[in-house]
Amino acid sequence: MPEPLLPLPPALDQLLVIRRWLELTLARVDEKIGAVRAAEEERARRLPLPGPPDWWIEYGIGATRQPDRVHTGACRITGRGRPATRESALEVLLGTPDPQG
Repeated sequence: MPEPLLPLPPALDQLLVIRRWLELTLARVDEKIGAVRAAEEERARRLPLPGPPDWWIEYGIGATRQPDRVHTGACRITGRGRPATRESALEVLLGTPDPQG
């Protein structure tokens, strides 16, 4: 077995002290992890949720996946598609080519 980074003492009482110190240190680390996670969750709760996009383009099925319909961003009828800008929604509505796809 390879030699560890720090050699351990041969005496049982010393090994038990090291073990206890490691347990206490691990408990402190676990406590800090819990505090940091709680702070991150609280910070995430306080962030405003992003609003819906102004426009949503629904794409057809199949290999070409051509734009099929344009919805307002608040519309929840469609489950497939992607958020769109006003310009790309107008391109779909007017029949001009979509530069993104």
